[in-house]
Amino acid sequence: MKPVIVHVVQHLKPGGIESFALEFQRAAQPFFDVHIISLEKQNVKCYWNNIDGFKEFIHMLNKKPGWQANIFTQLKQFFEKVKPIYVHTHHIGPLIYGGVAARQAKVAHIIHTEHDAWHLADFKARLLQRLIVSLVRPIYVADANFVAEQVNRLMPSLNPVVIPNGIDTNKFKPSTVSKRLLLQQAGLPAELKYIGCAARLESVKAHDVLIKAVHNLPKNIGLLLAGTGSLKAKLQQLVITLKLEKRVFFLGHVDDMTTFYPLIDVFCLSSHNEGLPLSPMEAQACGIPAVLTDVGGCKEAICSVTGRVVQANNPTLLAQALLSSLNQKSHYSPRIFIEKQRSLDQMIKQYVSLTQADLRCKLC
Repeated sequence: MKPVIVHVVQHLKPGGIESFALEFQRAAQPFFDVHIISLEKQNVKCYWNNIDGFKEFIHMLNKKPGWQANIFTQLKQFFEKVKPIYVHTHHIGPLIYGGVAARQAKVAHIIHTEHDAWHLADFKARLLQRLIVSLVRPIYVADANFVAEQVNRLMPSLNPVVIPNGIDTNKFKPSTVSKRLLLQQAGLPAELKYIGCAARLESVKAHDVLIKAVHNLPKNIGLLLAGTGSLKAKLQQLVITLKLEKRVFFLGHVDDMTTFYPLIDVFCLSSHNEGLPLSPMEAQACGIPAVLTDVGGCKEAICSVTGRVVQANNPTLLAQALLSSLNQKSHYSPRIFIEKQRSLDQMIKQYVSLTQADLRCKLC
């Protein structure tokens, strides 16, 4: 019988935390039974196409807005049933519900990962988190040095352990099929070089800055946007205004990102704010160089040899960095950086070793 780990998340809509939990579950499956509990209920199949083999390990509660005492009871009963070696919470809601329930169920270890500490800038949120942390006493982890610095500045007593997010290098790897053929199969102009971005179409991701940067680039350079969001219509109108309809393509939600990265030549996030983003690390695992804005933990997500980091909200500088990246002659692959410093196996080992040092050898 395999040891059990339980992740508690707010929901399973597409996002970095959700990808983290699902990728952890899939990669650790040979060694652990990893359950994911979503506090909110939704049709996961609408968002993720690779969960069929894990249906029995994905659990949906039906939390509504506001506090619900029965959620504590449901979680406590589940923890008592599966007896996890540790419960892993992500964000404040799961920390409150999952952490308190785990203590009630006498779970030996609770890990809480801070993926972005921006919410701690709010005094009430900081006060609530301090209260819950003192009650739950989790092993506190930050997924980037940047996040740890934020936490230490706002809540010095926590002193988080830093464990960077990891990428499955067996899943995300360079394609063996020619890019031209893949573009033709996708119905995209094969004569263009492509910048790619995978992110929610929301203001924090600053797609407008990226589209304006593409407008400043030569006409043989296009842009592929993977993702959905509330700004789609506004961004499409910007593309029309800049006469980029034949160079900018909205692909919508992409079920399998391993089909997206081989289409592009450079990956870009032009965000106003980030934690430690996963998508550029996935792209680099596929051998694709990345250009990111200098926000959050982006510097920690990028290969220092092939990657570029530029000032946020500056289409001119972003265009220059993208063109430089597209024209670079280096044969060094950013995949080397991911394999050495940002692999999923390495990340899982680090988490397991926080509570179960004797189990480390199982993942070696």
